Amino acid sequence: MPVSQESADIFFEEDDLPYEEEILRNQYSVKCWLRYIDHKSTGSSRAVNVLFERALKELPGSYKLWYNYLKLRRKQVKGRCITDPIYEDVNNAHERALVFMHK
Repeated sequence: MPVSQESADIFFEEDDLPYEEEILRNQYSVKCWLRYIDHKSTGSSRAVNVLFERALKELPGSYKLWYNYLKLRRKQVKGRCITDPIYEDVNNAHERALVFMHK
């Protein structure tokens, strides 16, 4: 059975299960998402980015999530060449934030 691109990006570890269960019970809780993100912050930046994207899909109007995500993305490109393709990803994230956080 083929795996969709979205599910291929999500990688679970054994110690993620309590956080995933908490998210299933409280998917609209910013506090639950931030706890999970904090837990994953020592891992790969890709895993943290995917987790932020999942959280923002559920809570697109959360200023706290957008602020922390954009701050992290800017930190990830700091010191890189401006022509690096990752800059486009970061710019797209900022534009999406403006769509949801327009006020």
